[in-house]
Amino acid sequence: MWWAEVLYPSLLICVSFGALLLVAVGSSYVWLVWLGKRATKCPECGKSGAGELVESTVTDLRARTEWRTRIGLFRQDVSPTQVLEETCEDHFKCCHCGHEWTKTTQWTRRPPERKQASPEEKKARVFPARR
Repeated sequence: MWWAEVLYPSLLICVSFGALLLVAVGSSYVWLVWLGKRATKCPECGKSGAGELVESTVTDLRARTEWRTRIGLFRQDVSPTQVLEETCEDHFKCCHCGHEWTKTTQWTRRPPERKQASPEEKKARVFPARR
């Protein structure tokens, strides 16, 4: 019965990995629910998860240019990158006591980093292969 010697240990490994994955997903879900309730806690009555989002408005939107320095093998490149800064106001209302409050948040958005092309890729772009 060679298949039992192979099947049982691999089945045990799969079950233990599945249980570990289930615990990780479950704890992440509980953590996110707890954070959501804490974020909407009423400052007046202190109940967690009582705040309902009434309105969300963008109060300020700015675009600015950052100069990033990239150091390569033989040279140093300085390139402009546009950064967006956004300020939002979220208006909440407590569903228990009716208290209204405002939270202000700021977001900064940067474009993702681009991978620098290797010399072979640059050469292939400049001189495409003919068919």
